[in-house]
Amino acid sequence: MSREAKELVVKEETINLPIEIDKKMLLFISDIHKRKISQSLLDQLPAIDYVIIGGDICEKGVNPTFLEANLATLSSLGKTFFVWGNNDYEFGETELNEYLMKHGIISLNNEAKIIGVGAKSWSIVGVEDLSYERANVDKALVNAQGPVIFVSHNPEIAYEIFTKNINIQAILSGHTHGGQIRLGPLAIAEKGGWTIKNGIKVLISNGFGTTRLPLRFGAKPEMHIITIQGISND
Repeated sequence: MSREAKELVVKEETINLPIEIDKKMLLFISDIHKRKISQSLLDQLPAIDYVIIGGDICEKGVNPTFLEANLATLSSLGKTFFVWGNNDYEFGETELNEYLMKHGIISLNNEAKIIGVGAKSWSIVGVEDLSYERANVDKALVNAQGPVIFVSHNPEIAYEIFTKNINIQAILSGHTHGGQIRLGPLAIAEKGGWTIKNGIKVLISNGFGTTRLPLRFGAKPEMHIITIQGISND
C-alpha cells in the first residue's frame, strides 16, 4: 500500500465544447497534500495551456518550502488556477494566498475567468470549499460567458447548482481520494472517475497525494490531461 501511494496514473480526458475554439490542453491535479511533484514527471507531459489545482495542495503542518516547490513546478507549465479545498484552510489563508500570488496563481474564489473572446468565449469557474460552506455558486457563475468548465474541490457541489440554462459542460473535482483504500466496492469515500450528479457530468479525481495515512490500495494516485476542444475539432 505504501508503494501504491507513490505511483501515478496520468489519465487522458476530453471535454467537447459546443463552440468553435482552438484546442487547448489542461492539466487537472488535486489533493496533493504532502507529496512532492517531481519536475522529471512533468517534463514527460505534453505542452500545457492551463493548469487547474483542484484543492488540498497542502494541509496543516506542510513545510512552506515544500509547498512553494510544488507551486513553482505547476505554475511553470502554463497559466494556473486554484480552488480551495478543506485542508488548505488548515494551512492558513493569509499565508497560502501570499504563496499563490508570489507564483502568479489565480485563486478562483467564487468567480469566473473567461477564456477567448466573442463567439469563441468559454469560462473556467471555481468555487471555494463546500465543506466550509463558503461555496457560492450563483456568485461564481454570474460573470461566466459561453460553455463552462466548473471546478470544485468537493464533487457534491453539483447538488448546489440550481441555476437553469447554465451551459456547464463538466465539473472537475477531487476530495474523495477515490476512497484511498478500497476493497472492491467498499471504501470510506466515493470512487474516482466520471459520474453524473444532478444531471451534470462530474470528474472525481483520485488525487495525487494522501492524507492521514500515506497508503493507498485500489485507488491509485492520478492526474489528468484534459483536451478541451470545440466543434471545429470534431
